[in-house]
Amino acid sequence: MKKLLIFFLCAGIISTASAQKEVSAKTIFDAIDKGQTVNYDGVTITGTLDLTELSNKKRIKQSKGYDEYKSTVEVPVSFKNCTFKDDFIAYKNNEDKRGDRNWSISMGDGETYTTDFEKSVVFENCIFEGKSEFKYSDFAEKASFAGTKFGKEANFKYADFKRESNFANCNFNEYANFKYSNFKYDADFYSVAFRDYADFKYANFNERVTFKGASFNQHADFKYAEFKDSGNFDNTKFKGGIDMKYSNGKKYMN
Repeated sequence: MKKLLIFFLCAGIISTASAQKEVSAKTIFDAIDKGQTVNYDGVTITGTLDLTELSNKKRIKQSKGYDEYKSTVEVPVSFKNCTFKDDFIAYKNNEDKRGDRNWSISMGDGETYTTDFEKSVVFENCIFEGKSEFKYSDFAEKASFAGTKFGKEANFKYADFKRESNFANCNFNEYANFKYSNFKYDADFYSVAFRDYADFKYANFNERVTFKGASFNQHADFKYAEFKDSGNFDNTKFKGGIDMKYSNGKKYMN
């Protein structure tokens, strides 16, 4: 009986420890919404984390049939060695459409929701198994996604990085969308694996950016990109071709 009791006690401890490794998206959302700093290491986040619905959400644009809303993450967020099982949403668009499978027309009605980050943002050595939507997001402080794996499309279109940004050793399994993104300070894409289309069309690199040792398995699009300081492409592999047409600035390739 004593051995059996010890077994169940140990099983209970193991079960509790395992449960503590899993955190709901709602728990994280509520903490951010209350202005609490978020810091997780080695946990699995379950459920869709939608940061476009914070209580500080404001309507910033309104026109006939269209509204735009902005939420702001006002606290530092840090996720290291974490897995996001579902979608991470800092951008979404609800457009009113009419029609059936064979015919559809946009009625011009819709709502766009975006999210800005006022403090530092860390997603290091994480895994995004679902979508990662950061379209139109402003990152006011340093943003680090170093070592992170993006299982589905990574959407940073029109994102504005106002401080240093780090994507070193990232793995983009699907479309990496940095079209029209703005990097005000140094940007690091060292040894990144782009397995699908990498879109940096119209991207603006105000200071140094490195793609040294990176690998582009599909097309690399830098058309119209601005390299105002320098772009390092030493030992970079372009397996699907590269388009630098109309790009400006200093670019170093070896």
